[in-house]
Parts: sequence; structure tokens; C-alpha cells
Amino acid sequence: MGRRFSKRKNAPPRKERDPNASYVEVIKENAQMEEYYKAQKIMSEEEWPVFWGHLKVTLPTTFRITGTRSHAVEIRDTVKNAFVPHLSNISVDGVVANPPRPLAWYPDELGWHFDVPRTLLKKSPEYAKFHQFLVAETEVGNISRQEAVSMIPPLLLDIQPQHWVMDMCAAPGSKTAQIIEMVHAVEQHKVVPGGLILANDADYRRSHMLIHQTKRLQSPCLMVTNHDASMMPSLTLAPNKAGEVVPFEFDRVLADVPCSGDATLRKNPMVWNSWTHGGAMGLHQTQVNILQRGVQMLKVGGRIVYSTCSFNPMENEAVVAEMLNRANGTLELVDVTNELPLLKRRPGLSDWKVFTKEGQQVDKFEDVPTDAKGKFFPSMWPPENAGELHLERCLRIYPHLQDTGGFFVAVFKKTAPYVVPNPGRAAAAAEKAASASTSENKEQNAEEDTTTTGDKHKLDTAAGEEGSEPVKKARMTRAERFGAPGPKEEPFLFLDANNTDVELFSKFYGLDEDFPKDQFLVRSEGEKNKTIYIVSEAVKSILKSNDIHRLKVVNTGVRTFIRQDSNSPADCTFRIHNEGIAMMRQFVSDARVMAVQLEEVITLLQSPYPKITEFPEAVQERLTALPTGCCIFEFDPALEKDKDKPNPRWEGQGLTGFVKGKLVFPVWKAQVSFNMLLNKQERRSLAMRLGVDCVDSPHVVEGGAKGTAAKAKAAAAEAAASASASASEDATPEDATPEDSPMAEDDAAEGSEEEESL
Repeated sequence: MGRRFSKRKNAPPRKERDPNASYVEVIKENAQMEEYYKAQKIMSEEEWPVFWGHLKVTLPTTFRITGTRSHAVEIRDTVKNAFVPHLSNISVDGVVANPPRPLAWYPDELGWHFDVPRTLLKKSPEYAKFHQFLVAETEVGNISRQEAVSMIPPLLLDIQPQHWVMDMCAAPGSKTAQIIEMVHAVEQHKVVPGGLILANDADYRRSHMLIHQTKRLQSPCLMVTNHDASMMPSLTLAPNKAGEVVPFEFDRVLADVPCSGDATLRKNPMVWNSWTHGGAMGLHQTQVNILQRGVQMLKVGGRIVYSTCSFNPMENEAVVAEMLNRANGTLELVDVTNELPLLKRRPGLSDWKVFTKEGQQVDKFEDVPTDAKGKFFPSMWPPENAGELHLERCLRIYPHLQDTGGFFVAVFKKTAPYVVPNPGRAAAAAEKAASASTSENKEQNAEEDTTTTGDKHKLDTAAGEEGSEPVKKARMTRAERFGAPGPKEEPFLFLDANNTDVELFSKFYGLDEDFPKDQFLVRSEGEKNKTIYIVSEAVKSILKSNDIHRLKVVNTGVRTFIRQDSNSPADCTFRIHNEGIAMMRQFVSDARVMAVQLEEVITLLQSPYPKITEFPEAVQERLTALPTGCCIFEFDPALEKDKDKPNPRWEGQGLTGFVKGKLVFPVWKAQVSFNMLLNKQERRSLAMRLGVDCVDSPHVVEGGAKGTAAKAKAAAAEAAASASASASEDATPEDATPEDSPMAEDDAAEGSEEEESL
């Protein structure tokens, strides 16, 4: 959703804002825009004042609870039962705000509406505590700030866990995150979903925002690519484990295309000043091309959702009508009246007006001035058969209906193979048929024309089909061969199941025999594998394709094992990364898993490197017996004997605070101490949910030169402490120091850019 980002080569440096200049409040008026949309008759004259007035009111905050279903339900119940009851009828300076409430139309109460002024957040202790909770959970990805209307398109895709799904214009990634959650909606023991999520964006920088937004969901089924969406390449995939060659096609496609964005006025008030008649004109053909490419890559019987954050019919119904007419019966608009029944919507338009950049109405394409014809396309006008296309099945979301932003959504179903029409080739074919000397030749030529008409990505015609002849392969463009501009990516190299490193950590952690050990990969051609990722079988079939050089893959896989160099001798130098622990736990032997209680978890949170002697005496013997290296600590709050004891920090909560489900996290066991392998955001979030304080390791808090100095200082102190402990225990091996801790590298890799801030 939003505008296409571009960066001109040799562009002048960006002008810095004067720090002494004051912001001028935007005047929320634009006579041209008001006149334009009144002419489009997007609603009745009686309703217009309510709609127009609502555009001038600041958009309320909305957020979505993310993650696997069981985890999301736990966070939802925390918001619903622990906070909302205490946020009613709170008045600050005479202002009383409504408490947070779930969006009526969002399934399972996982979407929320929150319209509290910032002054109330600062002055009300109750709201300040709730805001603190939201910030902490947002930092670790359990809550995503997302505009309510932006949540609609993924919900209408009707995604199942086995589906291959493509998000064509995915950045910044909030919709992609929804798609991932749907593919992983059914939590099955020792089963990696067979689905695939391919998230693409044309802008290389924004594709990395997309990675940051989605990585918390830890999906081995996700691939992030960097291509012009209208030119997504075709591939011949590698056979899967069953020996089947799965086509590079998708069960579901989301085309949330770049647009003029005038439906975001409540969130982006600067649009009031920047809106012009020509804002949508330059995007219309791009939008048609993206949608058409999405239809090409969609399987027959599949569903594609087209959406914009624009009110403009030139970007909405005109694009939909053009695509339906090009499809010539192979595509139909789906009636989604019964889907999301509590979502208030208005039908799509069947008639609209086209204006020049100067604001003059043009009734048909032939009336466009000769010098301006290059800026218009016939598809911008309502087609003669507009009444037969069922454009009323499109969804128009207006802000005043449910206090949201504006949006447009159209849902298509592909009913038959689609080949892109090529008028020039069709005309040549007709001339050839007319010159044939016999009716038999005419019939034969007609059959040949049917198979050869189309573009170079003709996905829907099977190779070698009877009656067809090969299509001359068009020359690949630079964008297709090399992807959009951006740094060259490291290769994705799969490890054999009998690789030395794979055998090492498989034996150490007791990986299940059924675990797919041939789906580990690395991104370095060096001899010493440092970071090992796991991908799904579907992702592997793409990466192993002979045509993979045509697809610019920016990121894929879940970090699973990290090589950990330590001063302390260990049977296995690979630790489990927290990103992959939820998936790996079900495949790891119980020999590397230790059940712990709340007291041990708190000790790990409140001390950077707690010694074994700092833990309760009852568990010290078990902790000492653990071999040096990484292990998994498992905390089940249901087994905590004092779980119902009041929590001093969170009123109305038991001793385990907001933690109700089982927790697993990696821990590095050195000679005489432990280190919880969570980054600082994860540690703080867990501490807050438990209702305890958290002490960060010095090297986790600081980065750069400060971090280096802090690490050196902490290393010296830890070395002295370790030497003292070793001497007292008559132990010769040197214990782990902060230099051995794996968290410094992990935190350096963490991004800081969120889609929106709470």
C-alpha cells in the first residue's frame, strides 16, 4: 500500500530541515479534490458532508496481535482481561477516552482499536502502564501497529496452510505477516507447513524493512525477493521429495499496488496539499501490468486480491474492468458479501469520469488532445460492458462507516488458463489465415494462432501440448535477469544430510530421525559454517531450480544453529538460535531440555551471567550435571506451585504475570555460569510479562565503541570472578566470559525500523 519509491541516480543531497523552523498546521481543504470526487458520485449528496468531515479527523490507533494462534490468544487475553477492565471511565483534565476495544469485523478479536490522546497516556498511570506493555510487545513483534483497513486484503485471500502465496508489493510487511500467520494457523506437532510465502518488493531498501517486519514470525516458508512486480520471472522448479515438478504458480496472490494514496488523508495530512488531478494518471498502466502478471502466476481455481489506498476509480474500478476484459472470461469477480459480515462497505462504481491534469473532463479517449494522448489509455474510461462485469462486487471502504481510513478491494477467481492478449500478433495471424488457400489450412493456422498468441511468460499452456508449437523465446530484460538494482546477494548453499556440522549438532541435540536434515543451508562459501538456516521443502524446490539466477532472493530461512566459539571446552560448538527454537524444540531430544521453575527464570533475567551457586540449591546438582554447551530451558507456568499468588507488579495477576503458556528459550551453559540467549528486547518483554525487573548485559545494552569498551571491562571482571571460582572449586578449565556470549552479534543484527511506532 502506498506510493512507489524511487531514487534517481546522481540525485542532489536531501535538503535538511531547519531545526528552528516551526511546523505549520496543514489546512485540511482542497477544492479540486472535493469537486473531483463529487463528480465521481462516490456517494449521495446527503452523505457527503459526513464523509468529507471525517477525512479531517485524525486517524485512531489500531494494532493487531500477531504470532501463532496459541501465542496470539494469550496476548489477546492479556489485553482483554488484564488491562481493559482498568481503563474505563478514566478522566484526565476533563477528557474521558473509550478503553481499547476489538475491531468488530476482525476474526477472533485479534485486531484492536485505540483512540486515546497522548496527553492521557502521559498523565494516567493506568494508560501509561498499558502503553508500556504495548511498546514492549511491539519491540519483540507480538503486537503490530497496522491501519485497520490494511488488515482486510489478507483476510479475503482465504489462505490455507498448504497454499503457495505471493505478496507482489509487500513492503513494509504488515500484510505479509498476516499471510505468514495464516499459513502457520494450524499448529501440528513435528510438521512444517507445506505452504510458501513469497514476499516481493521493487525497492531494495524497503525489502529489508520487510525482512525486519516478518522475521519475528520465524517462518521457514518465507522468501523475500526484489523485483519489479509486473515482471516477476518464471522458473522451472526442482522436483520435490515425491519427484513431482511443482509449477512456479500460486494458490493465492495479493496485489496491493502502489497508488496515489488519497484515501490515507486521516493518517497523512500532507496529501491535502499534494493532491492533483494527475496523481493517479501515471500509475494506472503500472497497476494494470502488476495485476495482469499476478493473474498469470495464479493457478486456475486460485484467488487474487487487488487493493489500493485510493478513492480514485482510475486506480480502482478502471483497473479491475480492464483486467476482466483482457481475461475474456478466464477471470471473475468474487462476491464476498458473506465474508467479514460485520465490515461495513459500499459497492464498486460502474460509471466514472476522466479529467485532464488541468481539471477538464474528457468524455472518451478520442477526445484527448493530440499532444496529451501519450498520458492517457483507453482503459481509463468505463468500458461499454461495465454493467456486465459486476463491478458492484468490489469493496469501497469509507472512513465514516467504521472510523477507519479509506480503501478499495477487489477479489478475483481464476476460472481458466489466461494468456496475455497481443493485438499485433493476433492481427498478423488473421492476415495469415485469410491468405490460406484451403479451409483446412485456415483451420490449422487458427489453431496455431491460439497457441502462439501471448507473452513470453505463458504459464497456463503446458509445454508439448498437442496442437501447439514452441513460442519464440523473447530476450530477457536486465530487470528479469538481475532483479531490481541493489547489492549482490550471497548465494544460498544447501548442506548435505551427512555434512560434518549437520551430523555434529544432530547427534548432540538428538534430532528426530524424521527431521529433514537436507533442508539446512548457509550463505557463505567459506569452510567454517557460522550461521545455519532451515527452509521448508517448498522454498528448497525454488532455490534448487536451474533458473534460480533469474530470481533475486534477498532473504529466506530461519536462523537455527550458530557456531559459538568458547574458551570452555564443549562437545558441540553450535547453539540453537532463539529464532528457530519454537520449531526445533519438537525435534530435539529431551536430554538437552531442562524443566525449570519461575525462580530459575527470574535468576537468568536478573543476572547477566548467573553462577550455578546463585540458583536454588534444589536445582544446583542438575545444573552442574549439564554438559557444557547450549541447552533448552522449558518453563510451564501451569506447573508452578504458587502460580495463583498475587503478582506485586500487575494487579489481578498471579505470580507468573501474563505468561500463561509454556516457554522455551536457549541457554548457554559454561563451566560455572549460565547465559540466557535472548536479545535485550526479548529479555525485557519476558521480564515485564512476569512482573519482575530485568538487568541487561553490558555488551547487549551498548553497541559500537562503547559496546567494545563495555565488553572489555565486563570480560576482565568476569575473568577475575571465574578464576576465583575455579580456584575455590579446584577446576582448571576457564569458564565462559562475556566475549563468549553469543548475544552481542545477535543484537548488532537487530533492526530498529518499525512500520509505525506505538
